[in-house]
Amino acid sequence: MAEDDGTASNPLSGLDDSDLQTNVYEGGYKTWECSLDLARFLLDRGPRKDLDDLVRVNHVIELGCGSAVPSLLLFQYAMRNGLGLYFTLTDYNVDVLRLVTVPNLLLTWIGTLDEERTRTLFPESGSPLLSGEENGEVYITPAVLEAFKQMLSATGITLTLISGSWVPIDTFVGMVPSSPDVNTFILGSETIYSPAALTAFTEAITALMKRVKTGKTVVAAKRVYFGVGGSVDGFRQECANRGCVAYEMDFEGLGADGEGGVRRCLVEVQMY
Repeated sequence: MAEDDGTASNPLSGLDDSDLQTNVYEGGYKTWECSLDLARFLLDRGPRKDLDDLVRVNHVIELGCGSAVPSLLLFQYAMRNGLGLYFTLTDYNVDVLRLVTVPNLLLTWIGTLDEERTRTLFPESGSPLLSGEENGEVYITPAVLEAFKQMLSATGITLTLISGSWVPIDTFVGMVPSSPDVNTFILGSETIYSPAALTAFTEAITALMKRVKTGKTVVAAKRVYFGVGGSVDGFRQECANRGCVAYEMDFEGLGADGEGGVRRCLVEVQMY
């Protein structure tokens, strides 16, 4: 990101005062608190439910992915267990996908390499990290990129990256690969922060779940987004208006934001 050319299409500049710019930038460079809540939830439930359910899931979709932390967890699980899944990751900004999402997928794969494979791909240092320390920079060569693509092909993992708005819904949904017999797991974090975002997100997940055999959505969010108008109650009502049932899930790993203690929660959504 630091070495990017800083062209006008890249919204990295001018973000000192705000994490959002309506119709310009939707916060994808920041790892939001609720995405970590969702990842912790998936880890906590993994031995008992959601991760094990991936053997029956064909397609993982994260809407408004940004750094894609929840999807990275499932991507790692799919690689280590040889699960040929479809992953569709969407963000409003193409530069977020290019500078954050895809590099994070690549780094997640590098973190799974054994010592022999690491020495083969990084012969000079024997380690992915230039410094040889626990944290640092990774030098990505054409050989590393080719090995990553070969892993995807061998495992049967397919990545689809989509940038832009969720509306018009028909246009957006038409870009998401699917078939009637697919089992779909949709993820979302901080996607219901305003009435407009809440409505578009609900329409999108409803349209995606309606066209598949089985589907469910798990959303991590603050209970109320003061100043911008979104809320979990409003989201649940929008779901009910569109023939979905949305309910809050019990999870002890949730925190609160700020001194005011705005609670964060997880909501599961399924079609009736």
